[in-house]
Amino acid sequence: MENVQQFIDRIKADSYMQHYLSAECDFDLEDDKQLEDDLYYLLEGGKCQFKLTPLGCDGSGGVYVLADDGRVGYIDSEGSAGFAAMSVRDFFAVLLCCGYLSDWADASQDGCFDSLQGFMEQLEDKISPSEDYKKRIAEFCCDCGLETDPEKIYEMFKKGVFSQPPLEIKAIDDDYEDYDPLFKIG
Repeated sequence: MENVQQFIDRIKADSYMQHYLSAECDFDLEDDKQLEDDLYYLLEGGKCQFKLTPLGCDGSGGVYVLADDGRVGYIDSEGSAGFAAMSVRDFFAVLLCCGYLSDWADASQDGCFDSLQGFMEQLEDKISPSEDYKKRIAEFCCDCGLETDPEKIYEMFKKGVFSQPPLEIKAIDDDYEDYDPLFKIG
């Protein structure tokens, strides 16, 4: 399963996954028109070097986007943007394993991507889902062919975060500012 719509349809068909993604990962599905409006609002006064398609949103006005090169990123409502995965498949594996991308953006300031050990320490601080959710997440990952090994997730996440060129949104109007990198690296 690599088609974006297949992932979206699979999530929409599973109320447990919708709830888990919303509550524990801050990923919500909205209708296409609403997502397009949200992305338009975030990019108002700015220019991005990629054609972006919105995938989902968070609870505070941020949007998850698919770039025309296949990478998946996140644009928050506070003026930060960055890639998190090299593909839709990697994105959902990272999201289901790691949860809130905004938490990882904060943790990147402390070097969570500098080593597997730092990543694992951050992952251990994450609240573990209930046994019922663990089972449902495992089934979803298996059905969709998603990676679940935390060491491999670390490599996938790090590869997405460090990928080049970065997701940049540059101001084209004096009333706006350039977006900051979402993840602090190096």
